[in-house]
Amino acid sequence: MTMPHGKTKRVLFVAYYFPPRGGAGVQRSLKFVKYLRCFGWEPTVLTTEYSRGSGAYDESLLREVPEGTRVVRVPSKEGLFISIANKGLGRLVGLVYRPDAMVTWARKAAFVARELHIIEPFDLVYTSVQPWSAGLVGLWLEKNPGIPWVVDFRDPWTASLHLEWPTRLHWLWDRRLERRFLAAADRTLVVTPTMRDEFLAAHPEVPPDRVKVIYNGFDEDDLTAPAAADDGKFTVVFTGRFQYDHRPEASKESFRKRVRHALTYKPREVRLDTHSPVYFLRALNAFLKRFPDRRHKVRVVFAGTVGEGNLRLIRHLGLDDVVWCPGYIPHRDAVGLVNSADVLLLPMFSTLDPNERVAYASGKVFEYIAARKPVLALVQEGDAKDIVEASGLGVAVGPADVPAITEALESLYAGWESGKAAFAPDEAFLSRFTRESIARELSRTFDEVVAGKEARK
Repeated sequence: MTMPHGKTKRVLFVAYYFPPRGGAGVQRSLKFVKYLRCFGWEPTVLTTEYSRGSGAYDESLLREVPEGTRVVRVPSKEGLFISIANKGLGRLVGLVYRPDAMVTWARKAAFVARELHIIEPFDLVYTSVQPWSAGLVGLWLEKNPGIPWVVDFRDPWTASLHLEWPTRLHWLWDRRLERRFLAAADRTLVVTPTMRDEFLAAHPEVPPDRVKVIYNGFDEDDLTAPAAADDGKFTVVFTGRFQYDHRPEASKESFRKRVRHALTYKPREVRLDTHSPVYFLRALNAFLKRFPDRRHKVRVVFAGTVGEGNLRLIRHLGLDDVVWCPGYIPHRDAVGLVNSADVLLLPMFSTLDPNERVAYASGKVFEYIAARKPVLALVQEGDAKDIVEASGLGVAVGPADVPAITEALESLYAGWESGKAAFAPDEAFLSRFTRESIARELSRTFDEVVAGKEARK
């Protein structure tokens, strides 16, 4: 691990999603905090509380936070808003609280941040969004007391493929706030080139050199997680959360869907069902019907949030003897499961236009390629497809093309059975995405922002 040189600078690191909360949303922030010290930046983390009884509680992640790192936790009303949403009143929350319900937390967090800055000044404030309201902390601190600000978008906002707004007016309000973020921030970070292109196209007044791509990545320390025992089966693994839960198109549900569609606004019509196991399961069913003698040699693991509708589809297709769903597991166990796989499944959101580029490449993409295992990517054109194919490990097919997915399964199974390595990872390409090297790039961005701010004084 690289050691810091010169004077250590202080960054207020605003990350609402942070351990002991688990899940994919915490990884980018956690790994930045883990390595920033190596490059001369001392983070003070400003986050929220997360109770042991919550769904994705993962205390093991706290071990990756460097000893001595100050973590300040500001309570939020997240539990209350979840309870309201569970009662069917989530739309009401979205109507009232903008840009999201965590704006109540952002106000308290900004007050705490100012108090911390008075006691011991920060050289820079960094905000990780979403929740989008976390960006307000950086916006307010940039204006008063004038701390240099870097905002990091882990996902697209007003160009999102899966978000919905109560009305078009709410979307326009958020689009204006997005513009304010980009205009006020000394640097805006995004995670893919396509995402950068979309931001600049939506906000042409923003200088292009102030929007920078810093990819997600993988932590080499995670590669040491022990693989699960090899049971001699062809094992396909997915880890994470399926964003779509399968529902049969019954007339009542179709009516509800039409009503909901009429009462919400989406800037882009997309296919959410491709971020699910639906088309893979249909292809798996076709594969096993074609080769019934292989059934006892095949195992599929969905580790994480699957959804009741998807579970019902597994049973409906008679695949519950092949597909195992253990639920949420700690991150290190999930990495061990990835390391034990023969194929890694990567379904993604898609658009109605299969030739449109999709600006999504989550941290899961990089954890998958780090395992040096074949990746079955159910994706359309976009950054995720580019990355898995450039890695030398990707088999990319259309996200809803069941015959093509079936054919890919046949080819992958044949390669596994023969023991012949059909994939050769591009090690030079993979080395660009270690979490340490990405944290180095972030620290350089911090240095540039601070130097630029001082030069303008």
